[in-house]
Amino acid sequence: MGQDKPGLPFPGPTDQPLVCRVAAAVASVAGPPTIAGPQDYGTGWPLVGDEPGLSGPVAGLIAGLAANPRPLVLVLAADLPFPSPNLARGLADLARSHPRAQVIIPERDGRLEPLFALYRDDCRADLLSSARQLTRRERGPSLRGTLERLRLRRVAESEWRVWDPDGDSFVNCNTPDELAAAAARVYSGPEQGGIR
Repeated sequence: MGQDKPGLPFPGPTDQPLVCRVAAAVASVAGPPTIAGPQDYGTGWPLVGDEPGLSGPVAGLIAGLAANPRPLVLVLAADLPFPSPNLARGLADLARSHPRAQVIIPERDGRLEPLFALYRDDCRADLLSSARQLTRRERGPSLRGTLERLRLRRVAESEWRVWDPDGDSFVNCNTPDELAAAAARVYSGPEQGGIR
């Protein structure tokens, strides 16, 4: 994008920052957000910096979990403009029925989706240990590689598509064109296939 994605205005009548759109979509399920990053984009939400000695998404994830007192934490990337509250509720239901799982994580196209997943508070120490072990061997720990060492409840596509049939929760905006296309889906109207 050439700039910090969470603060980018989501094109439309309000031009709200992308991070605000993401948080608002799941607010009824997840409650007040915490931002793992360098600024709050004018939201006033709590900020956490990266876990010392680590880099990349895993560093923000670990710090965010440490700062959050809830037993279950919904983790979302700030560039997902259409997170489904139904999917978040479904993950929470699975967490209740699988109390030993540390992470309730969707799989899409055979890959884990760690940035729309539910993390149990007891996973932080194992996540930190796994990330530090991988850091010793690699340039930086991959989030997916770090998670492979935890107790996961993988949520197959056939399961999560019950809550999010079109997979809109995993549409992300990595380029200006993708951001414009996402906005067009919202503001094009139902007759053109837009979502609201």
